[in-house]
Amino acid sequence: MGSRSSSIAYTAFSPRPSISRHSSIATNPPMDRSKPKDYLILAVIACFCPVWPINIVGFVYSIMSRNSLEQGNVDGARRLGRVAKLLSVVSLVGGALIIVACAVNLTGLGSIQ
Repeated sequence: MGSRSSSIAYTAFSPRPSISRHSSIATNPPMDRSKPKDYLILAVIACFCPVWPINIVGFVYSIMSRNSLEQGNVDGARRLGRVAKLLSVVSLVGGALIIVACAVNLTGLGSIQ
């Protein structure tokens, strides 16, 4: 047990540089630091679709994305914006399918006579 702890301490605080490790600056290219989108307009439009739980959650994520950007958290705003976009698009597609299904059902095209 003593040899394990000494070998862990030796590797963690070794004065020799590791050949396999690279600087994070060299391996990760600089990210695009432009203002991320919050997709608020898309979320508001999605609120008119009949998929209520999904589109309201998308709207909340959009507001959270805007608030994160105002606080200076660009990565969090980008992540929340992507979730807001995904939920809004799912809501729009689901709402369109529900509207088409209701229209087909009400016109009688869906029933076999």
